Amino acid sequence: MKYIPYALLVGAAALFPYCVQRVFLHTPIEAEMGTAQKIFYFHVPLAWICMLFAVICGIAAGVQLRRRSERAEALAVAAGEMTVLAGVGVLITGPIWGDATWGTPWTGDARQVSTALLWLVFVAYLLVREYGPPNSERIAAALAIFGAIDVPIIYYAVKIWKTTHPQTGVVGSLPQSMWNTLFICLAALMMLSIALVWIRAAQARLAIALDQAWIAADTQQRAAQPA
Repeated sequence: MKYIPYALLVGAAALFPYCVQRVFLHTPIEAEMGTAQKIFYFHVPLAWICMLFAVICGIAAGVQLRRRSERAEALAVAAGEMTVLAGVGVLITGPIWGDATWGTPWTGDARQVSTALLWLVFVAYLLVREYGPPNSERIAAALAIFGAIDVPIIYYAVKIWKTTHPQTGVVGSLPQSMWNTLFICLAALMMLSIALVWIRAAQARLAIALDQAWIAADTQQRAAQPA
């Protein structure tokens, strides 16, 4: 099992050059948006990855709070970090694409605002986890759960409110060549994301075990000292 993330990293590294070649050389240019539409093949997978790991972080944080599970705690931290990392990609590629197609990088529509809110919530979650007092676990878990609840709001924002974003069904209406390119890029980014979360969760578990070992050693040392 310990070699799985490294195999995923190798697979992603091999697939990324093909993704770039396919996007720019073998996928037709969209008629209305032109070459600027090419960023779609990276923006959309990053958005899906961001939302996926936001949900995973929220669930894991809830499990950790209820069951005091070290594995859940490590997974929550790793998934939260991936949510922030993928969110940075979304918030960079989105305005670039928007500026090229809408004439402005930010329209303030519901999907943009709810996505930015998701990113800020998970930044706050990581800050509370890292720098909060020992009793801040509930606050951190509440932030992660709130962020997970924001995911369906992001998804349905284009249906509930009038927005400049395309409808969620636009992916299903793509020509087959564009559809194939999108999911090849998604596969590469997903393999990379899973590998990084896997490795980071393992590091977090080791850090938790090390902290517990230090506490146990300190307790034994204090108990061995004469009164």
